[in-house]
Amino acid sequence: MPFPARILRGLVSVLVWTLGFAWMTLVILFLVVFALVRGGGPRLNRRAAQLMAHVTRLAYSRFRVIYAPGFDPTRASVFCQNHVNFMDAHVACRVIPGPFCGLMLASHFKIPAYGWIMKITSGIPVPSEKGGRTTALMAAARDRIARGISILVFPEAHRTRDGHLQRFKQGVFFMARDAGAPVVPIAVHGAYEVNHKGTWLFTRGPVTVWVGPQVETAGLDDDALAVVIEEMRADIHEFVETGFVRERRVKA
Repeated sequence: MPFPARILRGLVSVLVWTLGFAWMTLVILFLVVFALVRGGGPRLNRRAAQLMAHVTRLAYSRFRVIYAPGFDPTRASVFCQNHVNFMDAHVACRVIPGPFCGLMLASHFKIPAYGWIMKITSGIPVPSEKGGRTTALMAAARDRIARGISILVFPEAHRTRDGHLQRFKQGVFFMARDAGAPVVPIAVHGAYEVNHKGTWLFTRGPVTVWVGPQVETAGLDDDALAVVIEEMRADIHEFVETGFVRERRVKA
């Protein structure tokens, strides 16, 4: 890359981070006041997502969303998204139409500002201790779904290091089944080329997101759920790699 282009890239990256954090700070202050005056619940979650979504307009200059024909935007679901960079949650804010909360390590709730947002938007903490963890997560998931709040999860658990989809942790799918909630794939193509783990720099490039249809989990035995997990990972993998939906998802 020519030197002037590298300088421009650095300046643009600094601008993205600076404006992004400035905007998030304002949003957090607004949401804290909103929560004190109007209270929490789905309305607060939706307002938070609408505001946080604007960060993607700084980072991703060319952004497109594809919704599957069978996707129901009104139904509380567990959204399963591939994990690329720090923009992933903001992408979810932009593409998930209804109120939702995040599932994350309990330690994240102690982070100033970020942790506050997670708390007031009913985020689900994953305890570091294994004892009682499953019971707590399933109870929290049932509560959120019953209140009409969807749940965002990253089944890979960690950001990709090479741009390819990693193995899925199956616990979030058992959590969805216990809550009687469908799972929905969110596949993000092109984000790794714009920014990824190991660099703070941003590069201009197109980002396309596919939101698949709801896939039922309620009542499935472990073998049937394993098939759902395998198929969903294949769907997300195909779109992440190629930017195209798997043929089995295409309807005439």
